[in-house]
Amino acid sequence: MSTETSSAAAPPLPFVQRVIGVVVSPGDTMARIAAAPRWVDVLVFTTVLVAAGFAVFLSSDVGKAAYVDQAVASIESFGRTVTPEMYAAIQKQASIAAALQGGTILFFSPLMAAAIAGILYGVFAVLGGEATYKQVLAVVAHAGVISLLQQVFSLPMNYMRQTMSSATNLAVFFPDLAEGSFLASVLGFIDLFWIWYLVVLAIGLAAVYRRRWTSVAGGLFVVYVVMGLAIAAIKAVLGGR
Repeated sequence: MSTETSSAAAPPLPFVQRVIGVVVSPGDTMARIAAAPRWVDVLVFTTVLVAAGFAVFLSSDVGKAAYVDQAVASIESFGRTVTPEMYAAIQKQASIAAALQGGTILFFSPLMAAAIAGILYGVFAVLGGEATYKQVLAVVAHAGVISLLQQVFSLPMNYMRQTMSSATNLAVFFPDLAEGSFLASVLGFIDLFWIWYLVVLAIGLAAVYRRRWTSVAGGLFVVYVVMGLAIAAIKAVLGGR
């Protein structure tokens, strides 16, 4: 009996097994998810925990200060100057950042998952793939477990570092790069957890569309790198670097 037939005949995996399996055995788990797609429970789980994590972090004095620093750095990276009035507004916003960020994640994360699934469904439909939108949404939602792990790792690290900047992007390994430079922006965009996320997503899409996961991952990585290059180029032009 083939793996595909076995997966199709197997009963749906329970919630806990799906969450753990995406991390420890993504190939087998995504094959089972593709055969019996479920997405609501895991999407609610990851969204609520990520929102709660950010809310707790931004409720602290360290989180509020980090929020201000991040906002200022983000504005300056695009070549703009933060005026005293802008700085005061950012500080005021930091006082409600916990509720604002938490609410934003709760509202937009499901919409983003649905949009990403829609885009991927459309792309594969053009390429001749046959699957249901529910299958694609299910693998997108389960790949979100990796995003949850990113926050579980990053938020305590950010609290100790007193910053909101990523501790897992490639720029961390090149501390001597000029801040705001094109190369620093590119490396800062490429995050190890995002690479992991894309690999798991590729494995899920490959299970849905019966393709090699390496070829799917290659396409996803090309899009990811192009996005990083584009954002870095815009920052370099606007910032004059």
